[in-house]
Amino acid sequence: MDAFQTLGKEIKSLREQLIMKERLAALGEVSAGIAHEFRNPMGVIAGYARLLLKSFDETDKRREIVQSILKEIESMNRVMEELLRFSRSEPVNKVNLSITKLIGEIIHDTGEPEHIHFTSNEPVIVRGDETLLKQAINNLLQNAKEAGSEIWINVEKGISSGKEGLFISVRDNGDGIEADDIEKIFMPFYTRKAGGLGIGLSIVQKVAMAHGGTVDVESRKGEGSTFRLFLPV
Repeated sequence: MDAFQTLGKEIKSLREQLIMKERLAALGEVSAGIAHEFRNPMGVIAGYARLLLKSFDETDKRREIVQSILKEIESMNRVMEELLRFSRSEPVNKVNLSITKLIGEIIHDTGEPEHIHFTSNEPVIVRGDETLLKQAINNLLQNAKEAGSEIWINVEKGISSGKEGLFISVRDNGDGIEADDIEKIFMPFYTRKAGGLGIGLSIVQKVAMAHGGTVDVESRKGEGSTFRLFLPV
């Protein structure tokens, strides 16, 4: 009976991964189309704005208006870059790397290591794409940072769906996630954050799937959230 239950869970997991891959691929194509359509006219607007800026004297107050236009265009360009990055199927270049060292470097680069708690006495070696994994862990840290004031990271070996691998857990002390949102947070472009794109966690899932792994979340209102990235060995 246990064998049938395990097989059933495996089939369900594979079906969900296939559906998500198809959804990500379709939305990726749409994202790329939107980004390309907007970037050209935005470039023209930015060009005219720079010419207009040069025509004003340094004391002209209208310079502030033009500079604000350029600033908004830069912001829109960043959004377009995110959309294009999301749409690309980047090749996975797997190498042996120390995930503990990588996490340490990411924490150092945040500029706020005092709020991120990570203790690891020995290097843990995994085989993966350093750039993609760094991006995924960065996104999880950024998500946790926006949710609460303190972050805890843990790395441990474990088993998921019958596969041996490594769990990278990122926990925050935020307000937690609404039950209705749990099933939606990994969907591309779904967000409750003001000014958010809803792409960060989708990219984490995309990176996890590219490594044959998964990402999930446990959360309760008022008790924070824990995201777990699983990488098979």
